[in-house]
Amino acid sequence: MTSPVLNPVVLVLADPNDAGAASVAAAVRSQLGSASTRVQVWGVRPESLGQAVWSHAVDDHGQAHTRLALAGRPVLDSGQICAVFNRVQHLPVPQSSHSSVEERSHAELAFQALVQSWLAVAGGTVVPTLKTLPWITPQLPWVHWALAAIRCGLPVLVCDSTVPARPWDATVLVAGPYATGILAARFGAACVATAQAMGYSLLEFRFARTSDVVELVDVCSHPDLSDLEDIDTVARYIAGLVPALAAAA
Repeated sequence: MTSPVLNPVVLVLADPNDAGAASVAAAVRSQLGSASTRVQVWGVRPESLGQAVWSHAVDDHGQAHTRLALAGRPVLDSGQICAVFNRVQHLPVPQSSHSSVEERSHAELAFQALVQSWLAVAGGTVVPTLKTLPWITPQLPWVHWALAAIRCGLPVLVCDSTVPARPWDATVLVAGPYATGILAARFGAACVATAQAMGYSLLEFRFARTSDVVELVDVCSHPDLSDLEDIDTVARYIAGLVPALAAAA
């Protein structure tokens, strides 16, 4: 099963009230410039995935292919996807009032596996990088990031991992190889290295400043993206994933 690469698409999977995702989508369109006449940027709500018509198959070479019919959109072939900005934190699954608990549980697991397989086809073009599940856990436990940060040279506040994170007043946002934020000049390279060591393409590093002491107190994989520089940096990274595929259209 093959499809011509036509009308390349950047997908933004996000809730309708996610202002940060909407801003990034608009910035991606702007950064694509003249290429935006060929590359489309689609905003897709998580619940619409459960309402779509899916056709999912594996070819003779073991490659997965998916065709997805979303309401009000042309049919989307997985080969058209340039990049995916994934902001999904919860994946709603359509429920039938006539289904048993066991049937609903099975349907939920099957649908989650389908979406995960679909996103896996996009591989390294999914932002944030696809981890164990395609939906995001915003707050990462201290033990998940502290050691990597220390190894990369960041000044980490050592504390009991069961204690809530200290208030923070400065950030560095990492999007792929790019870093921005008030402390990016000082810690940007180390933050990028930490994110890469953890296998994440999008992370917000949160620092607390006290007198002359600066310490990393938290890391978030689902930043609000309300700062214009943060939005432009994420959009720059996503737009940079597009040209190779778009040029073939």
